[in-house]
Amino acid sequence: MHTTKQQALFFFVALLSMFIFFLYQENITNFFKLPHAYMMTRLYKYGFAVLVNYALISLIYLMLRKTWVTLFFSQFLFFALNFINIKKEQYLSASLVPSDFLLVKETLIAAPWFLKIAALVGLALFLVFAIFIYRKEAKEPNTLIASNALITITFFGFFVAANFSNNFQKYCSGASKSGTCTLTQALPNTRGDWIGDSLIIRNSGITTFFVSKSLDSINQKVFQTQVIPEDQIQKILLPKSPESVAKADVSKQSQKSTEPDTSQLPNIVFVMSEAHWDASKLDKSIPKNITPTIDKYKVGHMLSPTFGGGTANVEFEVLTGLNVFLNHDELAYVAKLKRPTYSLASYMNDLGYDTTAMHNNGKFFYNRNTVYQNFGFNRFTSIENMVSASERKKFTNTAGWATDDLLYQNIVAQLQKSKDQAQFIYAITVENHFNYNDDRFGKNNFNITKDGLSDLNKRRLNTYLSGLQRADQHFKKLIEDAKHIERPTMIIFFGDHLPNLGDVFDDYHFYANAEQKSTKNDVKFYQTPLAVWSNFDIDRKQFKTKDTTAHFLAVDTLKAAKLPLSPYYQFMSDLSQCYKKIHKTGIETNPKCDSKSNSILESYKQLNIDILNGKNFSYELLKAKPMA
Repeated sequence: MHTTKQQALFFFVALLSMFIFFLYQENITNFFKLPHAYMMTRLYKYGFAVLVNYALISLIYLMLRKTWVTLFFSQFLFFALNFINIKKEQYLSASLVPSDFLLVKETLIAAPWFLKIAALVGLALFLVFAIFIYRKEAKEPNTLIASNALITITFFGFFVAANFSNNFQKYCSGASKSGTCTLTQALPNTRGDWIGDSLIIRNSGITTFFVSKSLDSINQKVFQTQVIPEDQIQKILLPKSPESVAKADVSKQSQKSTEPDTSQLPNIVFVMSEAHWDASKLDKSIPKNITPTIDKYKVGHMLSPTFGGGTANVEFEVLTGLNVFLNHDELAYVAKLKRPTYSLASYMNDLGYDTTAMHNNGKFFYNRNTVYQNFGFNRFTSIENMVSASERKKFTNTAGWATDDLLYQNIVAQLQKSKDQAQFIYAITVENHFNYNDDRFGKNNFNITKDGLSDLNKRRLNTYLSGLQRADQHFKKLIEDAKHIERPTMIIFFGDHLPNLGDVFDDYHFYANAEQKSTKNDVKFYQTPLAVWSNFDIDRKQFKTKDTTAHFLAVDTLKAAKLPLSPYYQFMSDLSQCYKKIHKTGIETNPKCDSKSNSILESYKQLNIDILNGKNFSYELLKAKPMA
């Protein structure tokens, strides 16, 4: 076959397979109604996926040296990966990733029998037909090697370089962005895209995703893995001093007396409210009585690790106690956390709680569907579980976000089950999410009097303030409902981060200068209200600090509820006695702890490395360990 003819055929097949994938994934009518910029970005992604498929076909040709066998094998691989991904998402609510192929035995055990039979029959037919056409087709001349090698090296070389440099995003983050930055958005960012694996596959195709994810794994193993020795992790979490050994022996002998009475365990509910903030900090003209219930139960501030977005990084700190700042602001939910990870949820399971994560948004965003499983939650109640797809529009505001009514209804329903077992619930709201260029809660609820404010910014601020008001009303209703629950209950309410209000901040001169706007190096950019309600006696002094950092919120809550601490949370308690904050705005040491502050901070850094970039010895050591 002539080189030109072969390459035209390879490209056509790559294009055709992606077009079939496009038709399966997309509603054509709705797709072309998308905003132009968003639609073009999606088309760029599909275009890049065609090139990756094209390069993959050329790579396979270099191994097989037969055109028709290459096409058959490559397209079987393409459609097989898509089929497996569809079935995995259907049965396990998780996307196909390269490491899944190391779990063949587990897959065969978990898969339904009819799916096993269909897969085996399909594989057998493929092998028979592949052998048949391989024997029939003659090996082709060496003249075709050069063109296929050039295509493979060019496209895969670029793809590898893009993947290892995080898709050139660092060149597009400054003020002077080149025109190519728009095109770089077509590259899959499988280490840092908040939309998560499932939607990256939908936007970029399984082949592109799979290659990118494989490169991520290689990058992680070769360049990022840092092994902290197991004995060092053991020294941090399970110190072997004579005193601690004696204490452990006493603990084992009196285990029955020290274990909490599960019938008396209090319900613990975290409500992480989307973009909730004290907006009166903008200006004295902002009303101060927008959130009377939250103000009534406010105990201080939660210091978020992010500004204007990055909800999953706040969850990450609260639920794991790990630190975004020490991990260079990496989006751990997407880039890491692919294995069982010790968390507040897994510890609450050990205490005897029924654990639930809740979010009235799609289950695949931020890879929550798999992260929550790895954290040990018994269930994840997402929007898909709250309401049917056909009914969802009834509970969606004009900005496209689900109303929080659904979320709070599910919180109460889960709390009502606490008669038999204490409930730990981590709930994330969404209705007051950016952007605020709409009237989702009605027009002119607030009289915005700031001089020089544009009509658009008045609208944005009205929408945001109305959302704060609704959040307060939801919190008040939740408290009223919780009062009717027989089991003692504690509710911790906080905002995940300040809102993304765009140039509203500029109009109110919220930034002192251009440098502060760029660096956001002041704590005021990260303080959100922290409110705590309980119908039983708690140790409120645990929250009586200027700012409770997100990574200390869990241990403070456990101590306030007078629950025992695991070795991990005992370490976090010791760390919090030495450090008031470990944050991008600075590391603040408690002067009373100078003698050991450096060593305990180093131990904390080692735990972060072990759990995220190391061998995760922490998880193995902490499983089913006795409480302190």
